[in-house]
Amino acid sequence: MKTKQILILLAVLAALVLFVLIVANPFRVDEHTKKIETAQMLFPNFNKESITQIEVTAAGETTTLKKENDQWVVASMDNYPADSEGVGELLDKVAEFKKVDLRSKNPEKQSNFQVDSTGTEAKLLDSGGNTQAHVFVGTTTQSYPDSYIRAADSDHVYVAAGYLKSIFDKGTRTWKDRTLFDFNKGDVMQINIKSEAEEIELQLGDDGKWQMLSPTVASAKQTEIDGLLDRLSALDADDFAEPKEDLAEYELQPSKSSIVATLNDGSKKTLLIGKEEEGKHYVKREDKAQIFMLFKSNVDQLTKKSEDLKDDTPTSEPSAEIDSETVGTQP
Repeated sequence: MKTKQILILLAVLAALVLFVLIVANPFRVDEHTKKIETAQMLFPNFNKESITQIEVTAAGETTTLKKENDQWVVASMDNYPADSEGVGELLDKVAEFKKVDLRSKNPEKQSNFQVDSTGTEAKLLDSGGNTQAHVFVGTTTQSYPDSYIRAADSDHVYVAAGYLKSIFDKGTRTWKDRTLFDFNKGDVMQINIKSEAEEIELQLGDDGKWQMLSPTVASAKQTEIDGLLDRLSALDADDFAEPKEDLAEYELQPSKSSIVATLNDGSKKTLLIGKEEEGKHYVKREDKAQIFMLFKSNVDQLTKKSEDLKDDTPTSEPSAEIDSETVGTQP
């Protein structure tokens, strides 16, 4: 009898599973995903590896990026090193553009989507000067953060995923590389922090623990040092400084403050910190000419005070008490 009941229950369960698979179909691909997967590419012959020049026009100004010796530079800004990650992100996006979700075929409505001169225009060329992609990136859709796009040789306006304006139009942040430092924090053996108030020296011990040697000898807070090195080893500037005739105008020569990381190969990564203006400090690498700016809050995270870095955790001392029961037991 029990066997018969079990078989009936299994049959009911199988019927329920079959019903769910037929009606709910949890494994089916939704129509939008299917539409994206089967859509044609906006630029079917585009090969991002072949691109050697990018011209981005926004607000009436054109920025030209060029690839020279496998490095991207901002040709329109004295060949200053370009934001390579930003360039790579732009190339990836263009390579992904598909003809999905057609919104308009009417050229008179292009300004509504800002896929004309009112938006951002990008032209990508290969080494032979041939245009591999020419696209207009417009405003965001009502279902933010998607954006409108249009190939320059077509009146068709499509929707592309993501807030694309920040990828194609850097605005006042420019396409120039903002990297101050990019090194392995695990290679740092010594840190020197100099301010108007004090000079701090920190050193990595043989036991892998950081020690403070100056202004006082003490153990250092390992988590604080680790956080400091996280920021310094991958430090990007918040802004570029307006050019001045003399470094003294930035108070960078001599500098008001500095932080030096000495690596295990003897090389030093030195950040000079100058005066503060409108919530930002002027900063520069000692071995580079470019002057950057960092928000005061970011500078404060790098130039910690000794009292913040010193580990005041009390250490346990061996007990000095004498066990009364053992007194006099030794011969």
